[in-house]
Amino acid sequence: MTLLPAIPDLLRRTKALAALDLILSPEWESRHYSFNAAWSPSEQMASMRDGCGDEWWLVFHSHGWAALKGLAHESKAWSKEGDKLSVALQAVMPPVMADFARESAFRWDSTGFAYFYLPSNRQWCRANDLTDFRDLDAGEDDLLRYLCGSPSDFASFAADYYERAVPVDVVAEVFRHAPITDRLVSSLNADVALKDISHELHNEIGYPR
Repeated sequence: MTLLPAIPDLLRRTKALAALDLILSPEWESRHYSFNAAWSPSEQMASMRDGCGDEWWLVFHSHGWAALKGLAHESKAWSKEGDKLSVALQAVMPPVMADFARESAFRWDSTGFAYFYLPSNRQWCRANDLTDFRDLDAGEDDLLRYLCGSPSDFASFAADYYERAVPVDVVAEVFRHAPITDRLVSSLNADVALKDISHELHNEIGYPR
């Protein structure tokens, strides 16, 4: 089970991951991480997809709750239970998250793990643990590792994936939501200019100016 961070920390981290991927890959199709600060009037949404069938979506609601669902397509849980697991996870999501649990864009027919956070409980709950499939490995640890990992963890991943040097200190700056400058952008990708990504960075991702 992945121990997800508190909501403010997780919101900051998901925006940072999306900002880093935006700089490293201005072409959206090649990115792992995205963030939409205006997913709905009351929700912000983070997502990850690796292009090989693994993915997750994470919604932050203005009322303080949050919910995450995803799929590690080679996991034991998904390989063994498939559709039955997806249905069971939808069924145990709290009523306040009914719209989230029905949202077709989140591909609920392909769901191997889910988590939710209620302000009244002040902690994350692993939805799989509320189903008959609680003992099956859903494979989410690898997919969620950069939500709570160190800057060096992500720098190593990004350097391997994008085949370029990714300075750990620059990743740490973005994780802290330091101002993104021309210098910072060029240190990650010399082929990108800040002016070319600033609209998406600040208006779509919602990274602070």
